[in-house]
Amino acid sequence: MIFYGFNLSADGYVMDAEGNFDWSAPDEELHEYWNQAQRETVLNVYGRKLWETMSYWRAPPPDSAPVERAFAEAWQATPTIVVSRTLRRVDGAELVRDVSEVPDRDGPVQVGGPTLAAAMFDRIDEFRAILYPTAVGGGTPFFPAGVRLRLKLVETRPFESGAVLLRYQRA
Repeated sequence: MIFYGFNLSADGYVMDAEGNFDWSAPDEELHEYWNQAQRETVLNVYGRKLWETMSYWRAPPPDSAPVERAFAEAWQATPTIVVSRTLRRVDGAELVRDVSEVPDRDGPVQVGGPTLAAAMFDRIDEFRAILYPTAVGGGTPFFPAGVRLRLKLVETRPFESGAVLLRYQRA
């Protein structure tokens, strides 16, 4: 099962027009949700930009909060494939040039990043959006432009921060 999970603004964007996502910094409860999702994931699949962002978790500062250290441990234990035509090599992950090279796996495979998700869209079984009570007015959308997709809501979960998990599967 392949899932695409990301934080998004109330108006549907994962990043604002300047490419920032600082408005979606998780509190401890949300971090624990992502920690559990990472523990269940058998393979991460990232594009170049998300790989560069997530590489932070290879060696977070020693004074990081316990929930952050727990995420780092789960993330480091999960194999990762980076799909990129521009990177020459990646440390700590497998590099492939095209999404067709991403293998199927038993268990949850997490696709990260909206550009990669758009390229793998036909292979994604489930969409996990954490909707934040923030509008950013434009930027990179969660779903690719022009996509029409019937979804079935399989889970909702409100968080104390006002964010809400919306978990959908293809209908």
